[in-house]
Amino acid sequence: GGDGGGGGGGGSDSEALIAALTQALGGGGGEDLPVAYGLPYPAPPSSHAAFFDLAGPLVGLLVLFSLLLPVAAVLRALVAEKESKLREALLIGGAGRGAYFASLLLSHGAAFLLVALLSSSLIAPSCFAHSDPSLVRALFVLFALASMCFAFALAPFFSSARLAALVGPLAFFLTSQLFNLFERDGSLLEGAVRAKALASLLPAMAFYLGASQMAQYEGSQQGVTWGSVHEGPFPLSASLALLALDTLLYLALAYYLDAVLANGVGTARSPLFCLDALRRPRARAAAAAASGSHTAAEARDDAPVVEPLAAPLSD
Repeated sequence: GGDGGGGGGGGSDSEALIAALTQALGGGGGEDLPVAYGLPYPAPPSSHAAFFDLAGPLVGLLVLFSLLLPVAAVLRALVAEKESKLREALLIGGAGRGAYFASLLLSHGAAFLLVALLSSSLIAPSCFAHSDPSLVRALFVLFALASMCFAFALAPFFSSARLAALVGPLAFFLTSQLFNLFERDGSLLEGAVRAKALASLLPAMAFYLGASQMAQYEGSQQGVTWGSVHEGPFPLSASLALLALDTLLYLALAYYLDAVLANGVGTARSPLFCLDALRRPRARAAAAAASGSHTAAEARDDAPVVEPLAAPLSD
């Protein structure tokens, strides 16, 4: 009797529960509803791959290592030309300064461009499979060009080719270690836009941040495309733009430092030589005015003296 009463109580409880659910769902009778119900799990499963949190810094480190040898080669070649007086001989022989620097950019730029294309071809299929291939190549190529110009800007500080080949790549590698300031538990910190933009004036930092941003999109099986390149507080487009800015900035800095830092080779120019272009028009105008007045004075001095004719005698 006790068991039957317990069973009957259980049945009444389930019927009451079904009736309550029916009323809550707006149904009519309990016979139209099934006894079992399926509800969604409160927390949906995550689709983010934790590996890609570390993929950005890892890719940055690999590409950085692949550029250490070209950076050392550029520094050694540039400083060795100063040591051997080869550049002075070429310039004295009639080679234009612009043609000389253009030849350096083309010859060394081809090596850096080859490294960038090979690195992107090997890394992109495995780490950036969902991202647009053109964006991946653009990131790698801009980093390679900015790194080359960074090496050009370091060369005027050295007078020994061997020392430049040792210290230059080390300085280039150390600039990438600032990435630890923007990383926590293996993932890139959000925000700090101004600090990231300032750190991205170093080419290695700009590439690290761009690769990490791209890796976060890859972790969610999305990738970065031209439609999403501007998304986020510090998007991939910011890293690309800053790498392009670094290329121009360090190229101009290399030209300036090469002119004002002689290091025992040639004659150093004034630190304000860039202002000569502004002073030249005024100087030329003043010189032309002075030359014109001097020529007019000489013309007056050299003019033949014409004596007046004597008046005819009157009869």
